[in-house]
Amino acid sequence: MPLLVAVHIPRKAHPDSYAPGWIEALEKKNVTVRQVNLQAPDALEQVRGCDGVMWHWFHSPDDKQAAMKILPAIELVLDIPVFPSMRTCWHYDEKIAQHYLLQAAAAPRVPTWVFWSYQDALGFVRGCTYPKVFKLSVGAGSANVLKLSTEMEAEHLVKRMFLQGMFPYTMNEYDRRPAIKTTADLTALIRRALHGLKYTFRGEYPPLPGYFMPQKDYLYLQEFIPGNPHDIRITVIGSRAFGFIRYNREGDFRASGSGRIDHDPGKIPIDAVKIAHEISQRNNFQSMAYDFLSDREGRMLINEISYCYMSAAVHGCPGYWDRDLRWHEGRVRPEDAHVEDFLEAISGR
Repeated sequence: MPLLVAVHIPRKAHPDSYAPGWIEALEKKNVTVRQVNLQAPDALEQVRGCDGVMWHWFHSPDDKQAAMKILPAIELVLDIPVFPSMRTCWHYDEKIAQHYLLQAAAAPRVPTWVFWSYQDALGFVRGCTYPKVFKLSVGAGSANVLKLSTEMEAEHLVKRMFLQGMFPYTMNEYDRRPAIKTTADLTALIRRALHGLKYTFRGEYPPLPGYFMPQKDYLYLQEFIPGNPHDIRITVIGSRAFGFIRYNREGDFRASGSGRIDHDPGKIPIDAVKIAHEISQRNNFQSMAYDFLSDREGRMLINEISYCYMSAAVHGCPGYWDRDLRWHEGRVRPEDAHVEDFLEAISGR
């Protein structure tokens, strides 16, 4: 009897979704595919009787709200294997969760501090050395990632995070334009003023921004690691490790979202490959991308991790390293590797 695997297809398709590639790879292996919408009211009924469930969920607030409430019920209660598994994705797009995960795993990482108390955070920024890097727990593409050079800058963000809060994708130190520069800026200012009046006199809350989950009551800081013109992205899928370099944006210290990729395997430090393999194997991650930086002594330090990534960037790698650090020539599409491993895990139950 052929396997039956459910693949989540949202009402509004995402152009970078793995779903089409998964379906193609599953059908090539003669697996029956059930296309489902796990954000529908009958989500659990749709997957009953399936041998596995696959959902490429993104760092959008609607996906984050739904996936981390629905997938655990499928995996942990219905006992149906899922991709990504909870071990693989519970920390996705949550840098604070990654901090505690990597700390617990004793992984080599960029020195990081997390504070849950206003007084603790204020005390730290008044006594530490600079520069430091401020980040929100959520966000991609270097959004809300700021290099802090002075105690005054840090204090401002401590007060902002504990007393006011901040929406993701709203701050960038390389976008310090005046508040009113264009007609659109003036229109936006007028609109905010009208919303403020409505709230004052009618109690009507203004509409929330596109990423509607505000961040508040914590402070996340990292040590600034100088001398890195790029980061090193190692993506581990099962027993395969793919590597490439992402050069920083022009005049910037950040590489995420630059799109400046170099797939030359000769530029990848083998230590980074080894560390990524070890952490993925030890924690039973189905899929994980690791972003490494190099300290002054040349040691590889993990900056962030993510269960998903741009498929094309990984597919562009000319080969991969296995767990014994042997090189295997040939491009591999991530979706094919996901499906191959997932089916093997299902069959081994």
